[in-house]
Amino acid sequence: MDNFEENKKQDDMQETNLQVENLQDDTAQAENLQDNEVQDAASQEDNTSLEKEKKKERKKHIIEWTVYAIVLVALYISFHFIWMIGKIPSESMEPTLMIHDWTIGSRTIYKDEMPERGDIVIFYSDEEQETMVKRVIGLPGETITFVGGHVYVDGERLDESAYLEDSVVTEPGEQDEFVVPDGCIFVLGDNREVSYDARYWENPYISQDKIQSDVEVVIPFHKLPWF
Repeated sequence: MDNFEENKKQDDMQETNLQVENLQDDTAQAENLQDNEVQDAASQEDNTSLEKEKKKERKKHIIEWTVYAIVLVALYISFHFIWMIGKIPSESMEPTLMIHDWTIGSRTIYKDEMPERGDIVIFYSDEEQETMVKRVIGLPGETITFVGGHVYVDGERLDESAYLEDSVVTEPGEQDEFVVPDGCIFVLGDNREVSYDARYWENPYISQDKIQSDVEVVIPFHKLPWF
């Protein structure tokens, strides 16, 4: 009888120990599961945060490239339709414009009106088959003559002191008198000794539709040491 009770006690203790062990296992599993859930939640939160950062970065790049594209299109439109950039290729306009200088001018300024006397204009010469830059001397209906090394407009000596030295001599070229047609201008280079201009052309007049721009800004690259 005593042995039976002793065995029963031992069985009860073993069963209790087994229950405790099972409870501990369940608790450990629950803790592990909770830890895994916490880790999964943290990982998911990290992934969400990383994805948000990626989206934010992509949005930033899209905005930057959009701004770049808008700027490039604006520059293209500006310099293709509104402004003109030119480079001085020769010494015909010295000392006003030197070789390697760059100019910026308006493409639209002469669309509806003629240049004024003294304006520097960029135009295309059909005769020379090239773009040139000269100064406007004669306007429609005016008679240009050369007397004593000076330019006369309708019989009056032209005051060129703003851009020429008094000692400059202007030779007449191929003829002594030029009558400027309607819608045209007569042009000369400031460097009268070397300029190949209206004085020597077969057709000495430039029509308004050939004028491409004025000269509003001069960038003196000739002053830089590597030019």
